[in-house]
Amino acid sequence: MELTDSQFEQYQTEGYLVVENALSTESIERVKTRLREYTHGDREPETFTSQLEPRVERGELDVDEEGDAVRKFEGLGMVGEDDVFAEIAHHDTITSVVEQLLGPNLKLLRSAAMFKPPSVGSEKGLHQDAAYYPIQPMDHVTTWIALDDATPENGCMTVIPGAHKDGILNHAAVEYDTDIVINDTKYDDADLVELPMDAGDVLFTHCLTPHYTAPNSTEQWRRALIMSYMDSRSRFTKPVDALEPWVDSVYIQGEEFPGCV
Repeated sequence: MELTDSQFEQYQTEGYLVVENALSTESIERVKTRLREYTHGDREPETFTSQLEPRVERGELDVDEEGDAVRKFEGLGMVGEDDVFAEIAHHDTITSVVEQLLGPNLKLLRSAAMFKPPSVGSEKGLHQDAAYYPIQPMDHVTTWIALDDATPENGCMTVIPGAHKDGILNHAAVEYDTDIVINDTKYDDADLVELPMDAGDVLFTHCLTPHYTAPNSTEQWRRALIMSYMDSRSRFTKPVDALEPWVDSVYIQGEEFPGCV
C-alpha cells in the first residue's frame, strides 16, 4: 500500500493514521478463531502470557467461563509460536505502511491481543507506549488491528492528536506494575478524539501518542491485535541483563545492525 501525501502528513502532525479495510474478512476470522481456541478451547500458549480482568481475578465479578474474562495475551512468542499471528506480523499492507513511516529495516517490538469481553472489559487509562520500552529513538510504530467493530460504547481507541510532539510524559502504576497511566498532564477531555473502526481497519500510532480505551458497556466483543515495529537501528538504553522480561525483538525485514536491537 502506498500512503498518500495527506496520510503521511497526518501521521507526522497528529501522531496517528487509520487505514481502512487493511485486512480481509478471512484474515480477521482466522485470528478470532485462533484466539478463541486459546481462551475457550484446548490450545495452550507456550511462550506468551495471559492476563485476566482485575475485577474477575479479585472475585468482584463472575463470568460463565474463564475465557470470558481474559484481558490480554502478551509476548513476542505469539509470533514465534503461532503461524496465524506471524502472518499478521508480516502482512504486506501493514509492513508496507510501517516501512514508509520508519524505513526498510524493521524488527517487531511487541505482539499482543487485547480483549474487552462484553460488559466485562475494563478501561485502559491514558498512556504512551514509549513509557514501557527503554528504546532510542522514541519513534516506534504501534499497529492496533480491529478484530471486531470498535465503537465508543465498547472501547474504541481514543487519542490526543499532535501530543506525540510533547515528548515522553510522567507515568505511574495503577493496579499493577505494567498498568501505567499518565499522572501529570495538561490535557483534558476536550483534547480526546475517539476513533471508531470497522473490523479489518488498522490504526498506526506513534509511540509517544497518548491514547486510552473506555470500558466495554455493550454485549458485543471488542478484540484487537497489536503489533509494534521499530527501526532495526534502534538501541536499548539498558544493558541486556537489566531489560524487563517483555523487552525483546523479532526480525521482520531488511538489514540488522551490530549493537542495535
